[in-house]
Amino acid sequence: MKTPLEPDSPQVRSAMEANQAEHMTYLARRLPGAIVQDTPGLLLVDSGLPCDTFNVVCRARLARDEADARIAAAVSHFRDKASPFAWWVGPDALPEDLDARLSAHGLVNAEQELGMALDLSRLPALTLPPGLHIRRAEDERTLADFARVIAANWEPADPYVVAFYARTARAALAPDSPIRFFVGYLDGEPVSASECHRASGVAGLYSVATVRHARRRGIGAALTLAPLLDARAAGYRTATLQASAQGQGVYARLGFVPCGTFREYQ
Repeated sequence: MKTPLEPDSPQVRSAMEANQAEHMTYLARRLPGAIVQDTPGLLLVDSGLPCDTFNVVCRARLARDEADARIAAAVSHFRDKASPFAWWVGPDALPEDLDARLSAHGLVNAEQELGMALDLSRLPALTLPPGLHIRRAEDERTLADFARVIAANWEPADPYVVAFYARTARAALAPDSPIRFFVGYLDGEPVSASECHRASGVAGLYSVATVRHARRRGIGAALTLAPLLDARAAGYRTATLQASAQGQGVYARLGFVPCGTFREYQ
């Protein structure tokens, strides 16, 4: 394990983006048929599935004189296959006018998320709502439950999310995997999920989701706390995440503080 970063370290912002990049590539590197182009200045991940959750471009550190050519090549990689993808612009992205260049290449800013960081020593105790049981995914059946909850974020549910985790189950569940998956069961039904990716000295929180009929009961908060408490027990001191506008208030109440912005282009 890389030495955990302290919450007040000036490296947290860069570690947050590095954690996101590792999260986007770890399982893809172990997925048959997937393409991971990890080159100086740019990271491209093509899962082979028509799903922009797993087809991404990120970690841009492009020189101004080569930026447009490399943007065009990355965009063409997916457009030539008619495959959806997302380009994530992190707080340390270069060149500074990358957003304008992406727009000039026909990409649209679909979402903006706030990077946030948390001192894990500030976490409150975990209190479970009535009927809720949280289980860490340590077998394919529980991982499949995780995938179905995440897929239900879309209407209709996205079958490619389920397919991705089915195809990467062995790597995801391996003892040395840096990812921990959690599923919340309400009276035996899988209704909520979250995951934590431990990399770059921080615990990155991802995929916090609750199915529609189980919301507003404190279940999502419980699935947020469970992986963070697990990471703290493992020795991590700082957690990071990228929060949508709807989630920022929830995370702020837990003690997360702003730490840069992330923009998603499609």
